[in-house]
Amino acid sequence: MAWGPYGHAIVADIAQERLTPQAQKAATALLALENHQTLDQVASWPDTIGHVPKKKGGAPETLKWHYVDIDVSHPAYDQARDCPDHACVVEKLPEEIKILADTHAAAQDRLVALKWVVHLIGDIHQPLHAAERNNDKGGNAIRLTYFGNNANGHMNLHSLWDEGVIDHEADLHVGPFYSIDASRAKKEADRLGALITPDETKYWVQDLDGGDVYNATVDWADESHSLARSVAYGALPANKGADIGKDYTALTWPIMELRLEQAGVRLAAVLNTALNGG
Repeated sequence: MAWGPYGHAIVADIAQERLTPQAQKAATALLALENHQTLDQVASWPDTIGHVPKKKGGAPETLKWHYVDIDVSHPAYDQARDCPDHACVVEKLPEEIKILADTHAAAQDRLVALKWVVHLIGDIHQPLHAAERNNDKGGNAIRLTYFGNNANGHMNLHSLWDEGVIDHEADLHVGPFYSIDASRAKKEADRLGALITPDETKYWVQDLDGGDVYNATVDWADESHSLARSVAYGALPANKGADIGKDYTALTWPIMELRLEQAGVRLAAVLNTALNGG
């Protein structure tokens, strides 16, 4: 997972407010195929199907699509080294955007692509979805406690970035079966969205100029990787197993806010282009 259901909903809500009327209309028509109205309602669907067995209609083979493991010893993404089978977020996101933009594709296929695009743009902006250290699976193997809580032994560096810090700082607690309060996610999205300036919006989407989605995707992964190297891993206490608390949160929460904002702005830009034809 990345960001957890609240984080993905926040990204979707930020984007929803920035859609053009044409893109909004097209998105609404696709979402209506499954009786949904808004992007946040489908934002975590890819996580769900990845953990359902194939024989029960799931798609466990897609679990690899959510991340790219670039070791922190490397400065940036290299497809041949980091994603030789093309089954990672950097390679799959442009593929799904292409399907979504294809007005000749079946509506159901475009809906599935819409779900993937909403989700993967969130994923690629989570720093630990573009990094690992010594095969630790994006920090999943680094067990820790956070303000004294170890989540019954399940807290690790990756889950801290997915949900732990957001839970602590924004008071957004995931309920049973990964349920969330959509209105509270929307309130947080509105707070973050109001902080985004026009200059930031223009700067964050400039790598999409000219329609080169693939290179933009690589850029976003490299941004996440750099943040993982310098902060997610770099700011960890030197002593193994130390409790993570105030100091680490003070560094990481502003970065998480920034990445959620950037993901929302970029998702809107992608959808406005991909859905321009209806």
